[in-house]
Amino acid sequence: MLRSEGAQKVLKNVSWLFVERILRLGLVLLTGVVVARALGDELFGQLNYATGFVGLFFALGAMGIDEILVRDLVRHPEKRDELLGSAALLKFFGAMLMVLLATAGSLLKGMDGLTVTLIIVIASAELMRPIGVIEHWFMSQVKAGPVAKVQMAQALISSAAKLALAWAVHAGHVEGRPALIGFAWMYALEYVVLSSGYFTVFKREGLQWRHWKATRDMSLRLLSESWPMLIYGMALFVQARIDQVMIKDLLTATDGEEAAFAEVGQYSVALRMIEALGFLPMIVQSTLAPAITRAKAVSHALYTDRLLNQYRLMFGLFLVTAIPLYLLAKPIVVLLFGVEFEPAGVLLGLFAIRLFFTNMGTGKRGFITNEGLFRYSLLTALVGVALNVGINWLLIPEYRSIGAIWATIISFAVSIFVLDLITPRTRENLRLMLTGIFTFWKFHRAE
Repeated sequence: MLRSEGAQKVLKNVSWLFVERILRLGLVLLTGVVVARALGDELFGQLNYATGFVGLFFALGAMGIDEILVRDLVRHPEKRDELLGSAALLKFFGAMLMVLLATAGSLLKGMDGLTVTLIIVIASAELMRPIGVIEHWFMSQVKAGPVAKVQMAQALISSAAKLALAWAVHAGHVEGRPALIGFAWMYALEYVVLSSGYFTVFKREGLQWRHWKATRDMSLRLLSESWPMLIYGMALFVQARIDQVMIKDLLTATDGEEAAFAEVGQYSVALRMIEALGFLPMIVQSTLAPAITRAKAVSHALYTDRLLNQYRLMFGLFLVTAIPLYLLAKPIVVLLFGVEFEPAGVLLGLFAIRLFFTNMGTGKRGFITNEGLFRYSLLTALVGVALNVGINWLLIPEYRSIGAIWATIISFAVSIFVLDLITPRTRENLRLMLTGIFTFWKFHRAE
């Protein structure tokens, strides 16, 4: 089967995505280390506070239509230009709304001028996101190669620019606070490179973006289908970014703004390192997803057996990564970032616990997708956000960043495990997850 033309095409597609992801993660880690060392915890925290605040609105730039767009491009290739044009228009309006909300929010919160400027620059870069619909056309054609090459070029160029600016700060050629504006403009640079690359590879396919056309009917149809995914995406982005915003806002009242930004800087270092490990369960899940989907069409027993094996593998992966990380977190952080960021090592060790929920939640996506439980998934995301915000409010003033991490862990525990008690179908999945955790060593090949 692997020798068939279709299988070879899929394998080549996945290989390009894997190479691009590995390169990007390596560059993100490298630039994160260099930029953090150059700026110090306070300025690094201010930059990450601005990106975190804009991140609360990131879902508006995507408008929840990405998966729907790929699906419809596969089903209706004759409507390619209408789909791409309508999707790009929706994304543009979403990006404009994101800029307005982020700007208004920063002004209403009474942020200082530098932070407001950072937020406006970072948010405005999203206005170029609509061009990214070209990527989804390539995905619909199972042609990840051209897209991956563009994204790798973007990662290399933007990383080189960030490293050069960080060197200028370290050498004293540029002061730290003015440099923050430069780092904010790097987001615009990333989108300029991506857009130019996408236009180039799209043209090489014999296609022209000028042929796109946005229609009222197609835009309304896409919007009518995408709104649940838009809300779901907003909930996920809020849950991912609200910690940085709340740490700064809540600690400013007690510790002062400089100390609050420094705390955000320590938290951001630990968060970036733990997020860098998130690609491992994603690769496992995407690799096993086709086999699980095929098993569901064969028999329920084979389907549940493969889900169980996946949960066993996810828990085993957690043990392999989390235990060494927990034991070595502090020396790793000090080695990479310097003694100034030693407190982040304690946070990273605690963040290792979050990998358990990241792995199990990623594995659960196969169950959600195959069962079509998208409204349930939306419910879990909304409950998770509400819990995260509420617990942050209670714990951050006393426990600082450690309280934010525990808020994340508790909210994940409820949204990933506890809410599975709601229906018989989700209770069966909860049983599979718990069985996989307590019998992870029994992993076997499901026939």
